[in-house]
Amino acid sequence: NLKKHLSLREAISIYLKIKKGNYDSFRLKKLQHPFSMRKNPYDYATFEEVLLREDYNIDFGFEPRTIIDGGANIGLTSIYFGSKYPNAKIVSVEPNKENFLLLEENTKLYQCIAPLNAGIWNRKANLEIVDGGLGNNAFTVREVKNGSKNSINALSISDIIDLKQWRNADVIKLDIEGTEKNVFESGYEQWLPNIKVLIIELHDRMMSGCSEAVFNAISK
Repeated sequence: NLKKHLSLREAISIYLKIKKGNYDSFRLKKLQHPFSMRKNPYDYATFEEVLLREDYNIDFGFEPRTIIDGGANIGLTSIYFGSKYPNAKIVSVEPNKENFLLLEENTKLYQCIAPLNAGIWNRKANLEIVDGGLGNNAFTVREVKNGSKNSINALSISDIIDLKQWRNADVIKLDIEGTEKNVFESGYEQWLPNIKVLIIELHDRMMSGCSEAVFNAISK
């Protein structure tokens, strides 16, 4: 599988590192800087999706200037975009602290990437992470009335754009495990008309009504 998507030299290098249990400082020609993973099947699945198959290798037809990576996990999509569009400004939003720590490590050499430890919601709120046992790339969140040491801040897309003092976001990628239902139920009128590209994974299998909320919003 590595050989199918990479040069022989890169495939052998990554294969040998993984066989030795070394998941730090992988290098690929397509990336500006090395990256690390954790020794689990979930990080590898993200690596396979983003960096081997290059699922986000999309011809936008323009050079994006501003990108929001919602549900950034360990940052592999962010560094892929950061290498492909080094002149863009990228915000990598990830709610889970453990994921976020590795995201920070993976993006620290990219001046174009700003990590943000928060959740995406339709307004400012407090959220807590729900671990459904599906792995560290499938955490969900729910709103809590009062903040606590275990809660995280939530921001809307408009809040993130305002925080970065952007006029709009050219590209928004959302892989937020069902929270897209909340994001597209209200408040989207402020930001959705101004974006150029929306890349979204829908999670009706985790939260009923996700597709309906998204399609109702974009149809307007």
